[in-house]
Amino acid sequence: MIAFGFGIAFALIAQYARLNTFDAIVATALRRRHDVVQIMLVAVAVSSVAFFGEYLLGGAVVAVKPFYLIGVSVGGLLFGIGVAILGYCPGTMTMALAEGSLDAVFGIAGGVLAGAIYTVAYPAVRPFIGPDFGELNLYASNRAVSAIIVLAYAATLLTIALKILPARAAPRNAAGALKPAPPTSPRG
Repeated sequence: MIAFGFGIAFALIAQYARLNTFDAIVATALRRRHDVVQIMLVAVAVSSVAFFGEYLLGGAVVAVKPFYLIGVSVGGLLFGIGVAILGYCPGTMTMALAEGSLDAVFGIAGGVLAGAIYTVAYPAVRPFIGPDFGELNLYASNRAVSAIIVLAYAATLLTIALKILPARAAPRNAAGALKPAPPTSPRG
């Protein structure tokens, strides 16, 4: 229930900041704004520590799936293409749907359909998804070592989000809007 509450809080913050819009996602992909990436890095850092705490208390289980290099690479590429075409990631898509955005309906339907097709086709494509590298994870058998890894990971993400990305942010005007990019010369 605590995770549900944090999820609702995160969604409200993202929606209030308008991070769930097509323009925000595209501007992020074009590296014109970093706030979407910053919010995601902070969310992953906080949830990593929270999940590890829940894991230590016995409330969570780490069930890592096998790593197939080709399958994960192709899947990530298809995921990225879908985000680029639709302008939403899964989280922002559900927020857009809640706001009544019809394009999100097609994105969700496409994701469900793609998942169903992959499930049916899995036996045929299994030989092509690459060798099984096993269940790769950073959790060590020693809980103290695992805690150090998790805390270092979270600290690294927070440093990137709060120190490095703001220094590289695109210039904004006094009202906080992005300054327009300088015109580029046509290539000939």
